[in-house]
Amino acid sequence: MGRYDRTDLGAYSLGLLDAAETARVERHLAACPDCRQEVREFEAVRSLLDHLADVKSR
Repeated sequence: MGRYDRTDLGAYSLGLLDAAETARVERHLAACPDCRQEVREFEAVRSLLDHLADVKSR
């Protein structure tokens, strides 16, 4: 896969992109295992932060 501007991957994993941007990123992810891994890592961090926020608010 060629070079890809990965700046949208974090926004994608947070659900912050509009429909057209989301579709563009998803097309890229279908063909790029490196970016799929990066999105999984963003999602793991997000999950951890969500868990910490839940613990802190108790």
